[in-house]
Amino acid sequence: MNWYYAVDQQRLGPVSEQELARLAATGTIVADTLVWREGMSNWQRYAEVVPAPAASPVTAGAGDDTEICAVSGKRYPKREMVQYEGKWISAEHRDEFFQRLREGVALPGENIVPGRFGYSGFWRRVLARIIDGLITGLVGGFIGGIVGGILGASGAMRTMSPFLFQAIIQPIGIGIGLSYEIIFVRKFDATPGKMALGIKLLRPDGSKLSVGRIVGRYFANYLNVFTLLIGYIILVFDDERRALHDRICDTRVIKSRD
Repeated sequence: MNWYYAVDQQRLGPVSEQELARLAATGTIVADTLVWREGMSNWQRYAEVVPAPAASPVTAGAGDDTEICAVSGKRYPKREMVQYEGKWISAEHRDEFFQRLREGVALPGENIVPGRFGYSGFWRRVLARIIDGLITGLVGGFIGGIVGGILGASGAMRTMSPFLFQAIIQPIGIGIGLSYEIIFVRKFDATPGKMALGIKLLRPDGSKLSVGRIVGRYFANYLNVFTLLIGYIILVFDDERRALHDRICDTRVIKSRD
């Protein structure tokens, strides 16, 4: 994990966590030195972000001075924890807890927290799919044109049936669609269409989708067509706005902004 620090109003770094500790030991970094790393919303004093020693879990029933960590599910002494809105968080899981809070997602073991903006509705998802369809359609049309040009130049188009041509083109379209979903959802939790409409795709526990789940959801989406779009319409009546492919793959689509 890389850190940055400020000395005489000059930003320095990146340095590793070990190097940061060495700089603090030698006096280059002091308690009031401002530091920052990815995941922090603002620069903070070094004394406020120094990782606390890992708290040692204690056994259940160890007395009234212990609580269960909302992140890990383990019991810790209260003196080594912080409390936030009724939840207790151990020192070693503090950053993870507040990062999840900022992202509006759930803690492990909880149902997904849709954040301040809630689950995405029907029309927002439709518009996002239209945008994604236009983008993948343009890419597919370009690549299809190249393939058609190559086949035409070679003379193969004169003897090729329309069925065989579609058998060549269709896998290309599927490959484009899958690559599009995997690349963007793995990195941003959303395709460009979803990002444009301010929605994200996550698991019920707030975690990212695996490649296998993205692939499964891509093909499960075809079932909405086979059900005459009923698979899409049911999200209007679902408390968590799940379409058929969301139910099959256990995913949720939440709003990241109004």
